[in-house]
Amino acid sequence: MKKIFFLGSLAVMLLTLGSCTTQGYVTSEPTYVEYARPDRPSNLHIWIDGDWVYNRQTQLYVRQNGHWQRPSRNRTYVTGSWQSTPQGLRWQSGHWRR
Repeated sequence: MKKIFFLGSLAVMLLTLGSCTTQGYVTSEPTYVEYARPDRPSNLHIWIDGDWVYNRQTQLYVRQNGHWQRPSRNRTYVTGSWQSTPQGLRWQSGHWRR
């Protein structure tokens, strides 16, 4: 019974994560909506801009809000950007780089 529950949970997790990471293509960049940035928790935190996440059901990109994060040692954050491809525009998510 534990194995079935574990495998079922794993399958749901993978399906959920898979739908969040799917790259989609659009003909134009979505409109950016401005929102209030929360107060900085400490001087050690840096602001990470929000990313765009593709929703396969609506075939649109949805904006995720940015957040404050304390960087890992020896890492630099690379901001996400729109990439032009023959299929259209796609969002390259921000990520940490050594």
